[in-house]
Amino acid sequence: MNGVDGDLGARLRRLRTARELTQRALAEPRYTAAYVSAVESGRRIPSGDAVAHFADRLGVTAADLTTGRSPADRVRLLLRLVRVDCAAATDPAPVAPRYREIASDALALDEPVFAAWAHLGLAGAAQRAGELDAAARQVDRADALLADAPPQLRAEVVVARAGVVARAGEPRYATYLLTEARDALLRDGYPDPPALLALHAELALWHGVLDDEPAAAAAADEALALAVLPDPARVARLHLTVADSLLGEGRVAAAETAAEQARQAARQAAASGQLSACHRARGRGRWVAGDVAGALADLTTAHAGSVSAGQPLVAAEIGVELADVYRTLGQPRQASESLRPALAADDAGVAAGAARVRGLLSADAGDRAGAERDLRSAIGGYRTAGRRRELATTVLLLADWLRRWDRPDAALDLMREGLYEVELLGERPVPAHRPGT
Repeated sequence: MNGVDGDLGARLRRLRTARELTQRALAEPRYTAAYVSAVESGRRIPSGDAVAHFADRLGVTAADLTTGRSPADRVRLLLRLVRVDCAAATDPAPVAPRYREIASDALALDEPVFAAWAHLGLAGAAQRAGELDAAARQVDRADALLADAPPQLRAEVVVARAGVVARAGEPRYATYLLTEARDALLRDGYPDPPALLALHAELALWHGVLDDEPAAAAAADEALALAVLPDPARVARLHLTVADSLLGEGRVAAAETAAEQARQAARQAAASGQLSACHRARGRGRWVAGDVAGALADLTTAHAGSVSAGQPLVAAEIGVELADVYRTLGQPRQASESLRPALAADDAGVAAGAARVRGLLSADAGDRAGAERDLRSAIGGYRTAGRRRELATTVLLLADWLRRWDRPDAALDLMREGLYEVELLGERPVPAHRPGT
């Protein structure tokens, strides 16, 4: 008798006794207790039909029974993966070795989907470290492992690939990939909420980088409608605790369900940066549409998210947008407070935006000299940063104020010089993405 069959017999006995089944209960109605006894002792080699019958009675797959893989092993591996995902959302530095270990163990257990998820985790860690070539290689490995997977699982690869190509300087191609994947899910009958959330959130980010604010706001609105968990990190931890308890009680199927729910919550937690960008995009859309209260709510949430994520430059940019809103609401003190970090930012474009709003606050207060000084400072900052659209807008803004102050010649000179600078900027390359993306 070969060792594999002997192992199968011992495995059969172990699983049967763990489930408190007699040999007769396992055998019926198709086989006899004597047949089960012979298989367990290694005296009989079970047929394929018999293996399938025993596996069904034991609540495992035929492959699990034949190979010795416990169904609980799959759940334990998934729980390990979710815990690393949760850790990566708060401190990505030490997670790469753990992801590599999980990828190896997943392949040993013949779980290519789990291995792919681990490689996507490695891709995310590489992206955060600025190692785009390494991230692209990890995405390719995940893509190969998910070649035969359902579309909603393959959507995760698209999100990761879009992040890599956008950060490599091709945000427009990234939006194409994301849009194609989103439309395919909806067209082919796979409107999986977590997949759509990830696709829309990433679309909002890169449409915003491309200054397509209507598209960014629309994608952000879709993403935020699907982000139903107010504290996803806490929800993930609770599901993990439940899964551990169920697994300890031997309720493997229920534990797997809890583990999968934990992973979905962990995915939303990991997307907190994108969701913060979604609040910003929707807030800007509401601002343009005249919904000042809605813009204030969204931009405040986005600002808090960027501060929490340790993105001071992004927070400073949002502070400038909040200052615009506060100014419109007639709250100059709050506007000035929002501008403080941006005015000190080590970024010409962000500092220019703050100078522009401070200039408008000075103009509102009747301080003509202060307003002109700040608006000219903003023009210089936008010129240095290569912000062509903002430069043109601010030139026109200051020219309008100069006309109001009965200085038409100064306004005309500014228009002539400023618009010439705008034309010169049109000949320079535009940065592929803003700071913080």
